[in-house]
Amino acid sequence: MRIKRLILKNFRIFKETTIIDFDNLTAFIGKNDIGKSTILEALDIFFNGREKDAQVKLDKEDISKGAYSDEILIGMVFEDFPQKLIVDATVPTNLKDEFLLNKDGLLEIYKKYPNGETRKEQVYIVANHPTHESLKDLLTLKISELKQRASELEIDLSDEDKRIASRIRKAIRNKFSDEDIELEETKIPVNKEGAKQIWKQLESYLPIYALFKADRPNVDQDSEVQNPMKITIKKILREQKIQIKLKEVNEKVKTAITEIADETINKLKEMNPEIAQELEPIVPEPKWENVFKGITISSDEGIPLNKRGSGVRRLILLNFFRAEAEKKKEERSVPNIIYAFEEPETSQHPDYQHKLIDAFLSLSKREDTQIILTTHSPGIAGLLPIENLRFLYKQGDKVVVEYGSDGILEKIAESLGVLPSVDKDKIDKLKLIVCVEGPTDVEFFKRLSGKVDDDLKVDFENDERIIIIPLGGSTLKYWVDNHYLRKLGLPELHIYDGDKKENERKAEQINNRSDDSKGFVTRKREIENYVHPNIVKDIFSLNDKEFTNLIDLSKTDWIADWDKIDVPKELMEIYKSKGWSIQESKIKEKISTEGIERMTIELFKELNAYEEIKEWFISIKNTLN
Repeated sequence: MRIKRLILKNFRIFKETTIIDFDNLTAFIGKNDIGKSTILEALDIFFNGREKDAQVKLDKEDISKGAYSDEILIGMVFEDFPQKLIVDATVPTNLKDEFLLNKDGLLEIYKKYPNGETRKEQVYIVANHPTHESLKDLLTLKISELKQRASELEIDLSDEDKRIASRIRKAIRNKFSDEDIELEETKIPVNKEGAKQIWKQLESYLPIYALFKADRPNVDQDSEVQNPMKITIKKILREQKIQIKLKEVNEKVKTAITEIADETINKLKEMNPEIAQELEPIVPEPKWENVFKGITISSDEGIPLNKRGSGVRRLILLNFFRAEAEKKKEERSVPNIIYAFEEPETSQHPDYQHKLIDAFLSLSKREDTQIILTTHSPGIAGLLPIENLRFLYKQGDKVVVEYGSDGILEKIAESLGVLPSVDKDKIDKLKLIVCVEGPTDVEFFKRLSGKVDDDLKVDFENDERIIIIPLGGSTLKYWVDNHYLRKLGLPELHIYDGDKKENERKAEQINNRSDDSKGFVTRKREIENYVHPNIVKDIFSLNDKEFTNLIDLSKTDWIADWDKIDVPKELMEIYKSKGWSIQESKIKEKISTEGIERMTIELFKELNAYEEIKEWFISIKNTLN
């Protein structure tokens, strides 16, 4: 089950009904005290609020100030819910047949907390449910009442198991035609009879929700370190071989202690027989897990965690937190897990921030994982894909949540102070902006510039007259750079992939400008096709059979085939057939860095690509000179 949508009402700053959509990775951005942490804590209450060790404790103070009601609402809409549920013996049913899905065919669950009290939690399923008098209350009826309803409707249950509520409900519904069943959105309480059984099953499918808060002590005695270690220690101590060894140790210790105690009592008898008579040695059973109490983590130099820098401590704790959540997931046999990280950038060096975001993006691509972040850091916001951003701001007394698109990126940039990565002191020296499609294209062209003839070489890294940016870069940072540079009125050189027809139209528009701008469309499918297949074979360790499936170099027209191949997609299929997994972005990155570094002018010529590449660099040189 995956979160599709969150509904909040009357919870802290969210006084009015607020609906928030989620992706595989969702990042909430905004100023302090705008409700980012409140969203994460609302999720924690929904998933973990009734647990003894719940991080977030709900109370009356959580009710919105000036609210019209004393009832807090936290609702959740799920997709990828179980298609079958066993609620009666071994007989399966499903949410659709039970009319427990909303109008969009999704599972919508509301939890209400009167007076902000978790113990008074009321759970409802919001469903597109039959309104007919004989059908609307079926999920709240006991077996005896269902039988009575069937009898009233003259339904023959002789072929049905009368102990199975779902079968009786189905028989009753089958009495009516589709035309007779009108549906209306209804809140169905799940604390009664049939619905209660269904809810009990659904609860076991709810994702594990693990919240890592910003305000933590970050020491090696912290529970996120201790708990995974304690779980591991308990599991090890339960192993039979270990039990036998521990018993041997225990017996030896007990024997030694008893001998000392007996000798002590015998000596006491010589001095005071009456007191000695009252004494006997008692050796308690040892609690072995306590032997490891206070366990710490240290580096190779023996430095304990609590003596390391705050950034390192937090990074280690964050991953202990993940380890504990994974263990809970395995123990409960739950298919999904949700990691919520509050301000993960806290105490982290910018280099680590990059690695963190890369790790989060990678995790979010797993089928069983969702990632939720909060931040007010321009650095973190700038690295995240636009479509994953949720910008929070106030409009009067209402909190507004807007989604990542060109329409709101300017608001985010202004709110967080996201600045262009272009050095303002060098703007006056700029003569040309080279625009490519994505970040991997940037890496490709930076390396390609060192592979051409000397008189065509361009130093993208150090030549202050030129800058290369990805127009298709889907992060806030790239958006800021692009919009900033557009205002400069400088000539631009655009290079688009040849896999889309619309790119030809874009290039034509660029060429029709009157500012010396140039637009090119690659003659090959994408930049990956400009790396020789033998190099691709080598860097991805393909065997001869796999390589021949990719491209057959024995064919006379193999270059024409190579020009059209979707290289990343084909490589993903090869890896998939081997039972391995590799992301398309990793393939593109490897080809645009390691692959292009191995290319030579001779290999470009073999691919019939060098003359085209020369055109690009001649245009660049002509504009710069």
